Amino acid sequence: MKVMTESSSGAEAFPAPRGSGAATLTPTYEGDFVLDEPLLLECGRMLTGITLHYAVYGRLNAARDNAVLVCHALTGSALVGSWWPEIFGPGGVLSLENDFAICINMLGSCYGSTGPGSVDPGTGRVYGPDFPLVSVRDNVRAQAQLLDSLGVRCLRLVLGGSLGGMQALEWPILFPERVLRSLVIAVAPLSAMGLALNHLQRQAILHDPDWAGGHYPPQRLPRRGLALARQIGMMSYKSAELFD
Repeated sequence: MKVMTESSSGAEAFPAPRGSGAATLTPTYEGDFVLDEPLLLECGRMLTGITLHYAVYGRLNAARDNAVLVCHALTGSALVGSWWPEIFGPGGVLSLENDFAICINMLGSCYGSTGPGSVDPGTGRVYGPDFPLVSVRDNVRAQAQLLDSLGVRCLRLVLGGSLGGMQALEWPILFPERVLRSLVIAVAPLSAMGLALNHLQRQAILHDPDWAGGHYPPQRLPRRGLALARQIGMMSYKSAELFD
């Protein structure tokens, strides 16, 4: 089943990230896509009834060769025109007149796609901490199905930074025949120190009293743990020399 409907899922509890520079852009279309079949994840579990929230900017041309996929980072959303409007500006990588830009909210996010806050169709209850481990490759495979539904078989460019860059790197690995160019930003192998800092970030959230075993209500988020985790994360993005 393919569903394309206007949606603001997640917008009330989690307003979309906003950029701080250029004016934000309104998408040409914003909606949801539901995958036809269950998705077998790399972790071995199956996700059914998957919804991907996405937004497009510009128009797909008759030759269908002007499509660009923009992949968001960890805290991003499908509204790339809100948090990265500069790429459409004068001298930017993309042009609203010439490009058909697509941005898809990742699985596990809180901005409209299926994630821990979604209802598990198998139990009728919110996934919460029972939501399965989803990989970058799982997301790319799901994104490919959405692009198929839009009639996009080849991408002029895939670009993204950080976690988005990992997707931009995975796309030509998994679908080399579908990607002409890939722009990968701020991606590197994660060191043992990086893994250790990620572990501490998770522990900060788990030790927040509002975590409640992962079954917290939307109106009572573990904000203190999340804030501390983000501070640790920001430190891990910079070297000692850069801090100085």
